Amino acid sequence: MVLIFTDNEQLDRDLNKKIEDSRIVYYPDYVLEEKQATTLIASLQPNKYNFKDFMFKVREKNIQVILILENDKVKELKDALMLGIYDIIFDPFDLEDICKKIKNPNQFSKISKYIKDIIGLETS
Repeated sequence: MVLIFTDNEQLDRDLNKKIEDSRIVYYPDYVLEEKQATTLIASLQPNKYNFKDFMFKVREKNIQVILILENDKVKELKDALMLGIYDIIFDPFDLEDICKKIKNPNQFSKISKYIKDIIGLETS
């Protein structure tokens, strides 16, 4: 089951049509209570949990997270990476980018440049 939690009605509908066995979600508690979820497609959005707490709870359930971010400068990128969220899509993107991530999650090497920046490693 793929849960869609983007707070963008048009994107939600388009993804729901394109992704088999998906459901649009409007409340964070639903995500945390869902027992069959394998993937969560999400964007930053206000809810009763702060981003780090919510994503920690999602990752505790071993749910793959595909996170849609405006750019690589948002402060939540660091928290996402430290929580093992490696499937990050930056705007602009298309639906195919998201669909590919469901079947082919990123490997560490794809996101390592962001982690290097965050922890201050020298690039070689």
